[in-house]
Amino acid sequence: MQRLIEAKKIGLLGGTFDPVHNGHLALAKHVIQTLQLDSIWFIPASLPPHKHGHGDGLKISSFTHRIAMLERAISRYPRFVISDIEAKRSAPSYSIDTINILLQQIKEPADLYFIIGADAFLEIDTWKRHKELPNLVNFVVISRPGYPPDKVGEVIRFNFTDYIYDPLHEIWRSKHSRGLFILQNMEPMPVSSTEIRKKVRGGKEIAGLVPQAVEDYIKKRKLYIA
Repeated sequence: MQRLIEAKKIGLLGGTFDPVHNGHLALAKHVIQTLQLDSIWFIPASLPPHKHGHGDGLKISSFTHRIAMLERAISRYPRFVISDIEAKRSAPSYSIDTINILLQQIKEPADLYFIIGADAFLEIDTWKRHKELPNLVNFVVISRPGYPPDKVGEVIRFNFTDYIYDPLHEIWRSKHSRGLFILQNMEPMPVSSTEIRKKVRGGKEIAGLVPQAVEDYIKKRKLYIA
């Protein structure tokens, strides 16, 4: 009798990561522990489709710099992985394309968990081929101040009409799509990449907001100065 291979549970955490900070790491640690994932892949976007530059006037740092900061940030966490899948993309990086490429590259059975903040999730109807995504991944929707669960529920009901809410487990399920919508409550992150860039630009300290190795890299490379 053939032995069934249990699918790996892989979390996907995309973002600009300019820079990666302690809030990103806290989020990854929370999700990997709560959902008992095997690993979390950090996926820095090369050309985010909804972000051509930072609102503070700074250009997005090079992909090389952002990868280097991620490498330093996760070096102590063996279950955290960096995917450079976006490195050679010349077109904007859409989630549906990235996920399909990842599924082709992963050589073993895998259940993917797409981690997203509630604020970004509310705009999912603007995403490329968004209705196909629940057939490819589970969504892990992280709470954000000002974005209550009922707002998330409205978006799910409107865009994915066959999903039903399970209040006991705080999960949305469907009889037709394999993916789940999993709601996760977290304390608000007291740090943001925008605030870090602002502090660096103003000559202020960022100790405790990013790992020490990331702070050292920012100073050495003179990032976010102008």
